[in-house]
Formats: sequence, structure tokens, C-alpha cells
Amino acid sequence: MKCPICNSEMTCKKSTYHYQESGLDNIYLSDVEIYNCACGEEFVSIPAGADLHTLIGLDIVKKNALLNGKEIRFLRKNMGLTAKKLSEYTGINNATISRWENGTQSISKPHDLYLRLLYLTNKGIPHDTIRHLIEDNFPNVKPEAKNTIKHTISIQSMPQTENCQIAS
Repeated sequence: MKCPICNSEMTCKKSTYHYQESGLDNIYLSDVEIYNCACGEEFVSIPAGADLHTLIGLDIVKKNALLNGKEIRFLRKNMGLTAKKLSEYTGINNATISRWENGTQSISKPHDLYLRLLYLTNKGIPHDTIRHLIEDNFPNVKPEAKNTIKHTISIQSMPQTENCQIAS
């Protein structure tokens, strides 16, 4: 790949990338192609963005702590809903949703589980998979620990652009 700045050949390595573009602080992508140029330019190849965001959403839904504000916002946006539409669909006051997303109010466990189910249904997850998630994950949901849960998403099964070296 040629550098868009200096037109030199860029080197490529597969490495773990802190994916802050998701709007979440704790998302890391493993085996991502990262292109670097001697001029300092860097390009990260992230395949299939919509599929990736669904994988991130599923990882969030499986966590065993209550959703935080950024995760609630991520799930809502990944469903393609405005806060107003989510309020209309769920009957939850729009101001409450706003307080959850801004972190000024914690979500209750029943609302947390309801939002997870809404996400799974919206994404067309098969009924059997939803049932297993409910049985295996939902009973263990507790208030979030003080340490942020790190989510590492493997993109090995997603389409890749070129063969790169694995970073050591």
C-alpha cells in the first residue's frame, strides 16, 4: 500500500488496536492490519464495520456487569435508534435514557436486561442463542466493578485486505 502523504511504500503488521472510534474506551481489536510509513503516517484497516459493531454489541450484552452509559449509547446507536425512538419503543422516559447515557444515573438491573434483550432481538439473533445467553449470562449480571471490563474482539474471521506480518 502506498502512503497517501509521501507516496512511499507502507509496511504492514498485524497487531492489537485500541478501537476508540466505537465511542467506547475499552474495545481492543486483535489481529488488525496496521500500515506505517517512514514519514509517520499510520493507517488502520478495519474490515466490515457493521459486522464488527454487532460483534462488539454481542460482547457487551454478554458481560456480567450492568451496562454503563457509553455501552447503552453504543447499543442504542448500533440498533439505529435515536434516544427519542428508544424512549417511544420501551416506554422509558427520554430524560432517564439521557441520564443513563451521560452516566449521571445508573441503569437498574431490569432495565439493563430489557435493553440487552431489545438489542439481541433487533440484531436478529436466533431464539435459541438468546435463550442460552439469558440462562448463562443474565443471572450473573451485577453492578459494575470499579475496574473497567476490557473487551478484546478477534477479527480473524472477518475479511482481510492483504497478508501482513504478526507484530511481536
